[in-house]
Amino acid sequence: MNTDLETIENYVNGQLNADERARFEAALRTDPALADALTFYMLSKHVAREEAHAVRKAELDVLRRQTVPAPPFWSAPMRWVAAASLVLLLGLGWYFFQSANGPANSELAVAQLTDAYVAQHFTNLSTDMDGGSSGSKALDSLKQGINLYNKGMLVEADVVFQDVLKRQPDLESALTYAGITSLRRGNYDQAITLFHRLSQRTDLVSNPGTFYEALALLKRGQPADKGQAERLLKKVVEKRLDGKKEATTLIETLK
Repeated sequence: MNTDLETIENYVNGQLNADERARFEAALRTDPALADALTFYMLSKHVAREEAHAVRKAELDVLRRQTVPAPPFWSAPMRWVAAASLVLLLGLGWYFFQSANGPANSELAVAQLTDAYVAQHFTNLSTDMDGGSSGSKALDSLKQGINLYNKGMLVEADVVFQDVLKRQPDLESALTYAGITSLRRGNYDQAITLFHRLSQRTDLVSNPGTFYEALALLKRGQPADKGQAERLLKKVVEKRLDGKKEATTLIETLK
């Protein structure tokens, strides 16, 4: 999809209409270059905010340190006016400093990055999977669940994946697909539990469980979730787990 910077900016700022937003998010799922462009845009905005933060803080520090002695001919009322003006200026500077760098902007950026990842990677499940030693019955059930999921029948797919987990609680594919289905359905508590169980598998060559658990925590958004998600994302980066690139971007945006 040939999408310019203005379209990406309008998407981030919520200025696309419903049809335009749907087309943009559909393109995100199939166009890695567009997803990278959105990620770069969000990270660039974060860096710009940090630089503006530093500049404003330096300017305010200089202003606070300035002491201008009142000329002898200044009357008491004039000194009060000058003092009030300085207080007002400092107050306005602090207000704009907070507005440009407040937590709401960071949280919005994180939410948009998380939604973009989910839209790109979790809209469809791949039918090319490693069944391992799961057995033909479990493999057939997983394929059935995937087909249901890809048709948008998330409730039915969830039933199939959960049934597989009852028989094989530690099956990697079932934990992954059931967790993703729970995440898409907004059942974040269950998604977090399933992804955590997946992350405990130490015998896997590739394991996205820790990164997916962090995504589910960010989506749930309870008071302690942001801190826990950040700790998991740092673990992903430090141990070079699946999702390292995306985790790095999210950590920068969480600051």
